[in-house]
Amino acid sequence: MQYAYGNIYLEMGYKMAKSLSQRITESRRLLKNQYAYLDDMGSYSTLLDDERVDDPSINRIVASRRLLQNPYAYLNEFGNFSAAKDSPYIQPDAFRALPQQVEGKYSSLGRNKRKSYRHSNAEIEAKVISLQRRMWQDRSQIWLDAAPPAPIDILDPEIAIRLIGYDFHLDETLGQYFSDEKHIEVAGTIDDSSKQVRISRQFPYDVRNFTAAHELGHALLHDARGLHRDRPLDGAMISRDPIEIEADKFASYFLMPGKLVKAYFKKLFGTDNFFLNEDTDFALTRGNALDLRRNCRTLRDLTKILASTESYNGLRFISLASQFRVSTEAMAIRFEELGLVTI
Repeated sequence: MQYAYGNIYLEMGYKMAKSLSQRITESRRLLKNQYAYLDDMGSYSTLLDDERVDDPSINRIVASRRLLQNPYAYLNEFGNFSAAKDSPYIQPDAFRALPQQVEGKYSSLGRNKRKSYRHSNAEIEAKVISLQRRMWQDRSQIWLDAAPPAPIDILDPEIAIRLIGYDFHLDETLGQYFSDEKHIEVAGTIDDSSKQVRISRQFPYDVRNFTAAHELGHALLHDARGLHRDRPLDGAMISRDPIEIEADKFASYFLMPGKLVKAYFKKLFGTDNFFLNEDTDFALTRGNALDLRRNCRTLRDLTKILASTESYNGLRFISLASQFRVSTEAMAIRFEELGLVTI
């Protein structure tokens, strides 16, 4: 009995010595659920031993998630916070000016734009990669102490727009315009002469994000003096105007870089060429393969399921569409472009 009590006290001492975050991490591993104890807005909804976490950054994260309409903002794919407490992601107004020599590196990206010039997909992607590479190299100067720990965290079109010398504004509404015999709510505008980009709050976060990246594409590719209006964009609809197609391509390459999407896809699904067979059926459905086959009549059906799925082979994670902050359809299209899925 003496030894039993001794073991109890040793266990209690060991338990007290551990931080709450350590115990939550261990419990998540045991449960195989990296989101255990988090509610959908980032607060701890169920705590070990009924403890509460008093962290002021949680309140800012919750408020920012509501503003962004994105309950997964600031989490990486396995449920850890990817942004530090005072990151500009949480406080967008905290964007700081860069040293002049760094600022000049970005303004040069938008030079030599011509109205009649058309860009190949390879040229657009090369421009995107150049921008992303510079943002990654300068992340400590852009985000200061809250520098993103992973390349996926720099894919912020608002920050990029500011870096190239444009002002960025989120407006409650940007009005409407008449097209194709109907009124369309304006989702975004760019004024090249005054260097202003404005995005409407009237749309879900993934639409706002893709629209902002689309405007970034216009700013770096096209010489369009005066005000240009865009309809809601989420990467699913194909534009008819060649200039709009180029801006869409830029947005897709910026938000979903090929190498990064391939790496994340392989990490979660264990392959760089997914196709349905007995093993992948079971890993994706955990026994409901009949429903999967019924719902996967086309390649797009399957890529949409993979883009939105939050578990595979018993592992839970944030869907790739949510991780890259794009629509399910946009991520599905990107999978197809990269040849990641076969049916």
